[in-house]
Amino acid sequence: MENCLRSFQDRVLVFGLGNPILGDDGVGIRVVEEMKKRWKGEGVVFETGSVGGLKILDVLSGYDVVVIVDAMAGENPGRIHVLSPDDLEGTIHLTSPHTISLRGAIELGKKLGYKMPEVIRIYGIEVNDIRWRESLSRELEERLPQIVDEIIKDMGGLYACKCEET
Repeated sequence: MENCLRSFQDRVLVFGLGNPILGDDGVGIRVVEEMKKRWKGEGVVFETGSVGGLKILDVLSGYDVVVIVDAMAGENPGRIHVLSPDDLEGTIHLTSPHTISLRGAIELGKKLGYKMPEVIRIYGIEVNDIRWRESLSRELEERLPQIVDEIIKDMGGLYACKCEET
């Protein structure tokens, strides 16, 4: 799979994963909500949810390019890692010993005839404060605008030109 955005003709999904009642675990959802507010064009769908395993097939199917934003265990809250489906050892939602991995779900989807994305870019945001609470930690909340800016910039000039800078 490629790890780059290609053209304005692609069907693009930006998907924020997380659990909004587990503190910093909801960072993927918050980032995508902020990106959606700043988007100034068409052709990109913004969605959020708490899915994994085979349920992710319904989310990804039909898109050419998928950008996923999710929490990732780490020591430096707010640090962003750019990943591919092959790199998902440390993410919280996209792999589990009790379900199929994202890579496995994609391969199964292809075998079952689903139209799966040709490009998947994953942004893992390091968090270390996951507990029952409906807000991000102060540290992550303060970094949220910068995180959104960094992800928009990294997505490339193709789509970054459609977003307002903070």
